Amino acid sequence: MRLLTYNLDEKLLDYIDEEQLYIVDIAEDISDAIYHSEVRYYNLVIVDCNNYFDCKKILRNIDNRVTAVVFLVDDYTKQLELSLLKKGAISVLKKPTSNEYILAKMESIHRDNFKKELFYKDNYKANLEEKALVSDDKKVVFKGKSFSILSYLIKNRYRAPISKDELLQANWDEPEMVSDNVIEVNINSIRNSLKKEFDENFIETVRHRGYKVSI
Repeated sequence: MRLLTYNLDEKLLDYIDEEQLYIVDIAEDISDAIYHSEVRYYNLVIVDCNNYFDCKKILRNIDNRVTAVVFLVDDYTKQLELSLLKKGAISVLKKPTSNEYILAKMESIHRDNFKKELFYKDNYKANLEEKALVSDDKKVVFKGKSFSILSYLIKNRYRAPISKDELLQANWDEPEMVSDNVIEVNINSIRNSLKKEFDENFIETVRHRGYKVSI
């Protein structure tokens, strides 16, 4: 998953990096945050933003059906919060706010992303530390980005199909440098592994829309 931040505490950023919770883009200032929101897909945006019109620019650039936006503000008012929530923000937090609270807010938004194990279809378990899919006494360990793609699809299993572009943006540090053909290669590799070890393929291709795992 991918996170855009501006002015978050370095200790919190270090923790996110150590736990590999998100690929993090750190904006230099609010203008840079606005620019990043225009050119990349994000699962989560958490920025220090005290200008209502700058906040609106960020919200205008994202699809709030799939991207959660949290603003940290110095001059908090209920009216500001209501206005930004109506524009598509998921939360407006008054500064100063503890790292513990921000992390809890992140976990409440992407709960599966904070788990070490994901359970899927009753009989499968994705172990995020081992990068493996387990069922009964069988296990497949995935190499490269294949497990990132598989776990991303499982985490987003209740959403509409996930496009190739989103899979690139959410799982590669520099998605602009990668051809979307790499997604097809990884999807085929995942399918072959699932078929060989479990005699099953639960990744569906939805024409002109992308991929999803069957529920």
